[in-house]
Amino acid sequence: MIFLSALLAADAAKAAPHAAPAHGAAESHGPVADIQNLFGSFGVDGPHLIVQIVNFSILALVLYQFAIKPALGQMEERNRLIEKGLADAQAASQRRSEAEKEYEAKLNAAADEAAKIRSEAHNSTKATVEAAKEEAAKIITAARIAAEGVLPAERAKMRAEVQAEVSRLVVETASKVLAENLDDATRGRLNEAAVKQLAR
Repeated sequence: MIFLSALLAADAAKAAPHAAPAHGAAESHGPVADIQNLFGSFGVDGPHLIVQIVNFSILALVLYQFAIKPALGQMEERNRLIEKGLADAQAASQRRSEAEKEYEAKLNAAADEAAKIRSEAHNSTKATVEAAKEEAAKIITAARIAAEGVLPAERAKMRAEVQAEVSRLVVETASKVLAENLDDATRGRLNEAAVKQLAR
């Protein structure tokens, strides 16, 4: 291209002496000649202008094909990835919100169930203790009535039997209330408490 520009410049220089009178005549006649003279004073003439336009067009095509087009493709890909990332983040946030709501619902249901079980256990324990107290009172009353008409030796024997029965009932009731087997120390304490109750 530089070679083509140089050739055009040389041709223009050769033609300049022969065309000088024509230019001088054209300079004085009309606005077109004035514009040509103005561009000519800056070194712009027809052949050079055409070569520069061709050079610029080729440069613009090469830049578009190898620089601008790939850059636009990368920008579109980046925009697509950003949009996908935003959509994924929004979906993850929604899933987390749903999981938190489900967790809270399960937690509330578990708390309600625990409160219900605790209330039922309390009522059941209360009823069992009341029944045991009533049974023990009946046995004690029956034993006292029976003991009044019996000899002292028989009375002692009956008292021991009543104490054993009451102790058994107390241990059985406590086992039911506590829902576990009692060890020997706990049985002993319960027996002592029952004996003290009978002694009153």
